[in-house]
Order: sequence, then structure tokens, then C-alpha cells
Amino acid sequence: MMAERISPRLQHSNSSVVLTCIRVILYLMNYISNQKEITSLCRKLSPPLVTLLAKGPEVQYLALKNAHLILQRRPEVLKNEIRVFFCKYNDPIYVKVTKLELIFMLANEDNIEEVLTELREYVIPLRTHRRCLTLP
Repeated sequence: MMAERISPRLQHSNSSVVLTCIRVILYLMNYISNQKEITSLCRKLSPPLVTLLAKGPEVQYLALKNAHLILQRRPEVLKNEIRVFFCKYNDPIYVKVTKLELIFMLANEDNIEEVLTELREYVIPLRTHRRCLTLP
């Protein structure tokens, strides 16, 4: 099977190779009828995407946009990975906005408490900052 032959490239050091392999495997999954093979491939796609989120902001952004496309087509690939999309204080704004979109796409009844707690953390510094600005 062609998807199995491509899957070792998911651990390549070049981000472009990894993203291209992910996209090719997702395309090939449209032609696989065996549900067990699809589930196995979905499990293999998540770790490389998560690894790309540890790279620089430009690569992060590309990985996030690809994750957005993947979630639209196959949400099971990233269903258990919501924590990796939580924003860091030093993320550029374009990365933060994309991460928030993905958090909303992945939110469900099982993880809503965790999502709300994280969103609350994003809002609290804004309140403190705004209060400091209004003091004489």
C-alpha cells in the first residue's frame, strides 16, 4: 500500500517533506476502504503535526493552517490533541488567532472545561492590563 510506504517520511527533518507526506496520505485515504487502515493512518498523522508546532512561528503557522484543513476533512486525526493548540505568551498574533480557531474546532463536551479554563487565562491578563491603564 502506497500510504504505508510514505509514512516513514513523516519523521523527516524537513518540514516541507513532512507536510507534503501528510497531505499525500490524507489524499490516499479517500481511496482506502478498510476502516482499520484509515484509523491506523490517522494515528500516525498526529505526532508529526504536533512536532511541527515546536518549530519557529512561520513553520507553526503552516502546520496550523494544514491542521485546520485536516480538521475540516478528518477531525479524528487531532481529536485528542487540543492542548498543543493552547497559546503561548510569545506566540505571534497570527499564530494565536489560528490556534484559537483550532481550539474552537476541537472543543466538545469531553474537553469543554479545559478549553474554558484556558480561555479564561487569556482574558485575565487583559483585565489586569486594562485596569492598570485606567489608573491615574
